Amino acid sequence: MSTRPPTRIGLIVLLLAWLPLAPAIAEDEVDRLVETLEEHAREPFEQKKREAAIRKLGGIGGKKAARALLPVFEDPFEHLEDHAVSAWIAMLKGKNAGDTQTWLSERPIKAKRANVRIGAWTALGLTGGSELEEVFLLGIRSEKDGDVLAAIADASMRLRDGADLKDVLSSRFNHKSGRAAFALAQAAVRYEGETCVPRLVKLLKHREPVGRAGAVLALQELGRLESKHVSTVLKDKASAGRIALAESLWRRTEHLPWPGAAEDVWKALLADADWRVRAAAVQGALRIWDRRIVVPLIERLDAESGRVKEDIQRALETFTDHTVAMDADLWRSWWSARSEDFEPGEQPRADRAGRIPFRDASSRPDAEDGGTAAFFDVPLYSKRIVFVFDLSGSFRDPAFDGPDAPTKLELLQKELDATLAALPRDTLFDLLVYRYPSKYPPKPRLERAFGKLTPADPRAVKKAKAWLAKQPAKGWGAFMEPLEALMAEDVDTAVLLSDGRPSRGRLDRDWRILQVLPGLNRFSYLAINTILIGDKEADREFMERLAAATGGRFRAAEPGK
Repeated sequence: MSTRPPTRIGLIVLLLAWLPLAPAIAEDEVDRLVETLEEHAREPFEQKKREAAIRKLGGIGGKKAARALLPVFEDPFEHLEDHAVSAWIAMLKGKNAGDTQTWLSERPIKAKRANVRIGAWTALGLTGGSELEEVFLLGIRSEKDGDVLAAIADASMRLRDGADLKDVLSSRFNHKSGRAAFALAQAAVRYEGETCVPRLVKLLKHREPVGRAGAVLALQELGRLESKHVSTVLKDKASAGRIALAESLWRRTEHLPWPGAAEDVWKALLADADWRVRAAAVQGALRIWDRRIVVPLIERLDAESGRVKEDIQRALETFTDHTVAMDADLWRSWWSARSEDFEPGEQPRADRAGRIPFRDASSRPDAEDGGTAAFFDVPLYSKRIVFVFDLSGSFRDPAFDGPDAPTKLELLQKELDATLAALPRDTLFDLLVYRYPSKYPPKPRLERAFGKLTPADPRAVKKAKAWLAKQPAKGWGAFMEPLEALMAEDVDTAVLLSDGRPSRGRLDRDWRILQVLPGLNRFSYLAINTILIGDKEADREFMERLAAATGGRFRAAEPGK
């Protein structure tokens, strides 16, 4: 039998003979992957196999593979939905992109389930261009669900080239959903420009605060937010519009120049009755990046306490690149000696959420700067704080290498005992654990020591310690849901302790959490301090970035604690 390699002509003949079989092979592979999804549907410990099957479907592409992911949007393991959207995106970039795009444009965007429609629009926006113009126009005109309409508007911002969506976006500003109105306003700036200004002015009276905030940002981006509009925003009882105003004053416009009218508005926001607005004004000062912010920030140190005072201190450290104790008199003295010659350095780059990260100069607090407590060396100035613990099964493992190392749970309990003993009595606090039990169906549980913010008096501290002592390490950890829940409360600081990236939850991939969480936190201004008990570089990077994206601090637990 000859063992000579086939000739070039022979290779071509073999390839031509194989080509008709390729679609059948792909279809068989889709069937096998669907079987994997179904076979392990009720097995909590086998979800990695289902995640892998979804990724492989994404690599195959085509209508059959895309359609095979639809049941995932009803799966009780809710993180798989996000994986399915990623698979659709992969298909739209693959060899069968045309078939996949055609199917997504005809079927899922019309599905009964809103989450399916959101997933389809998200995928199309990330991968499509002007060829989808008519599809997007129809979707914007006809969609009734506010969350889906917001997703369409967000997706339109990502279309890679010149789709013409003029007029249709602003025509939907009157939708009752504030979230939809907000997203539509941002998209209208791109596609409609000056022509949508009259409708943006009307949007300043939207029924929901977030919709009104969207109008503020859009008008300011276009340079058309006037003094009369600012007066309306400042009188609004809801804070979202004033937060949007504080975030956008860095744009030098004809109507709100800096120095000038914008400076006066910023000073008013820095003294606002709502702590979230004041926090936004502090962050806004770093976007403005002008020496005129220094004196008002120093003067505000005397009036503030808790979280916002810490923000001011960190903003001053970031802007001046200098560390002074948290004391207004010391800052005044420092500034008076340098103000004439001071020039700010290069402005740090804003992150994807528009935030200038604080320079993390301060460490453990002491009596000189007004600090009273710390948790794993993270200073705690907040008066409205919730501790969020990942007590998954891995917390039964040793915290560090060595025969006498405590478990991660024991290390947490020891450190929290010291922290709670040092908290001022006027601090309001709570403890929270959120995890997925290793059972089917996967029903996550959120447990809190009190269920509300509670003064840190001796009785409450004792109860909190007893509550934590009864909490076992089991199941899987999740982050998104508890943090999102706190954003809806009057909590200004969360302290998140974990031994790594989450393994469950609506979003279980670290990069997706970092994409989504800042947007959810847009008008909540929850600062998330993160504590890592672990030594994996990927976990450390995630926890550092999560803290920085929310104005929080990061610390890694060290041996000897």
